[in-house]
Amino acid sequence: MKVCIGGTFDILHAGHMALLKKAFEIGSIVYIGLSSDEFVRKSGKEAKPYEERKKALEKFLASKGWKSKAFISPLDSVYGTTPFEDFDAIVVSPETVERAREINDIRRRNGLKELKIYVVPFVLANDGIPISSSRIKNGEIDGRKRVKPMKVCIATKNEIKVEAVKQVFDELFDFEIFYESVAIQTKKQPFGREIFEEAVKRASSCKNCDYCIGIEAGIEKQHGIHFIGQIVVIKDKVGFTTYGKSPSFQCPDWLIEEIKKGKEMKEAIPFEKGEESRGAIWYFSHKMDRLELTKLGIFMAMLPRLTKNF
Repeated sequence: MKVCIGGTFDILHAGHMALLKKAFEIGSIVYIGLSSDEFVRKSGKEAKPYEERKKALEKFLASKGWKSKAFISPLDSVYGTTPFEDFDAIVVSPETVERAREINDIRRRNGLKELKIYVVPFVLANDGIPISSSRIKNGEIDGRKRVKPMKVCIATKNEIKVEAVKQVFDELFDFEIFYESVAIQTKKQPFGREIFEEAVKRASSCKNCDYCIGIEAGIEKQHGIHFIGQIVVIKDKVGFTTYGKSPSFQCPDWLIEEIKKGKEMKEAIPFEKGEESRGAIWYFSHKMDRLELTKLGIFMAMLPRLTKNF
């Protein structure tokens, strides 16, 4: 099988190695498009000279016994020669899978067979964020290890949600973390798919941070039953996004009727003084509060970042 793969390969890291490993596992010959100096410049990037990157790549391939199966050539555009060359498959990361689909669209229009697309999962550093050459250059990570303090933005001023994020992240990571909460305008009382959409909106609102976290509570209807729950969306600085939900519980009909009158949940529930922040789950159970539910949702959204097996 003739396999193609492309990249700048400026600093060879574990993510590159995973892509190359997959390419040489499935391919009898692997065509590697290595970004030319001109293409690097046009892309607004900075990288070592082409020949230096090529030598480093050849040295790595030789160390794995792959060099005899490899053919390296300059890559001068985002598509390279893939729209018209006789390749069988392409190996990409989740970041570039859409480009592979675009290539197949072009090949179909050119009357060529589609490439089989192999997507290799991100390789994550110990901060749960994909490894990249730029992160290594910026001194954020050394290999897979976090070096600089991490900045986490929480798209809310709700103290319970902010505290839940802090508790989960402080438990998961053993390096310094700076937290910032940012006020975001969202719907007053989201229903159904609006809960997910508002959580995504929150997670896409922060700038200049390592993580942006969106948490949205609301009511959704399934099989005629209304449920109260939370959606958590966690987006990192490279755009990798993961999702989670808190446990949900049945919403009583009387509360639905009050909300339909325009009240928010905290206004509709007759809380005892000082208990509003503990949430509906506390009002109904007096066993579990909103902080615990929110922490569970955050952990579920972090789960894909915590294991190689995901």
